[in-house]
Amino acid sequence: MRVRGLLVGAAAAAALPLAVPAPAHAADNDCAAVDATTPASDTRRPSAPYALLGMESAQRAAGKAADPVRVAVLSSGIAGDLPVRTAVDRSGASGEVVDPQGTIVAGLVAGPRRSDGGEVGFAPEAQLVDVRVFVDRTSDESREQPSTPALVDGLEWVAQQAGRERIGVAVVPFVVGGSPQLRAAVRAVRDAGVVLVAASGDRPAEGASFAAEFEDPPARDEDGGPLFFPAGYDGVVAVNATGTGDPAGALASVVPNSRTTVAAPTYDAVSYGLNGATCLVRPTSTAAAAAEVAGVVALLRQRYPDDTVAQVVTRLVDSADGTPDGPTPMTGAGVVQPAEALTRLLAPTRAGEVERTVAQADSGAPAAAPEDPVDLLAGARHDAVWWGLIGGGVLVLALLLRPVLARRSHR
Repeated sequence: MRVRGLLVGAAAAAALPLAVPAPAHAADNDCAAVDATTPASDTRRPSAPYALLGMESAQRAAGKAADPVRVAVLSSGIAGDLPVRTAVDRSGASGEVVDPQGTIVAGLVAGPRRSDGGEVGFAPEAQLVDVRVFVDRTSDESREQPSTPALVDGLEWVAQQAGRERIGVAVVPFVVGGSPQLRAAVRAVRDAGVVLVAASGDRPAEGASFAAEFEDPPARDEDGGPLFFPAGYDGVVAVNATGTGDPAGALASVVPNSRTTVAAPTYDAVSYGLNGATCLVRPTSTAAAAAEVAGVVALLRQRYPDDTVAQVVTRLVDSADGTPDGPTPMTGAGVVQPAEALTRLLAPTRAGEVERTVAQADSGAPAAAPEDPVDLLAGARHDAVWWGLIGGGVLVLALLLRPVLARRSHR
């Protein structure tokens, strides 16, 4: 079984053969393969998803933030010079950050411009809250993995501290198994007014969690929805990734998920690595997609600071470029359209509901012809016609009799 993506961590990514051609520039490092000892050299490529999604227009539409939106990143920890406002460790681990996932995700959310002025973060005015929830499951530091209990603890911390830390968005860029405790923690985060964004799930590597549930090549009916959490819980914005630009295509890296809310392209996005330099996100990854959408949600929070969680999600979902057939396991309501989400004239209720025009169901019976309108002058018109005919008849009769009467008068 193949697999890919940031969701499985740096060790798995490093163990895989590269599926893309050699980079055109020596600086084009793969973010997942960068560690703290990699020579720092910024990529000069523009972020492909940033351009595809029109993030420059979206950031203009969001305007300046009176108070920076804070985004909690629940992952492996954040390294480098990123705008971290608060950092907490709910994993029990100690020492430096060794798995790059948290840093890559943080860079996609709020990474500052690189040295040449190129854009990196989708919400560059946002501030980051680093919530470390990866634990060391082996003696090898590079084998850090997400832990369900640590994630529960991290989400509970976010729910409790959301007001004091002014957290408006939280992102979980990985999947774990479900549990009653995790479900309750997810609900607590939402009840605290925080929009929770989560990866819908990358295709698991051979020997990894969930690997036995998926075939290689992918089965037509596979679905990560019943397996992958927290994406599978109600109230979570579950984000899948499209394969735009990826030579291998999306299915080589991600899993269809019936709980998908929206999707985003990720191939050749620009973020930061553990060495503090910018790098490219390859291959397609739902972890990166969740990070990008978390950045878009931060812009929505910036533009509409008084919106409820439900209102924010409605703006995001209703503006996505969905198909006429409705949500799909690969893209949900569609690929996010950030500028449209920020500018569309939409007035959702506090519960996130919007008034919609509903087509009347077809009963199968032939449509009845429309009734003629009531003519209030019909009677008067009827009488006028008859009087006109009578008058005309009298006139014609008079004209016919006139010569006869004239001859009689001359006798």
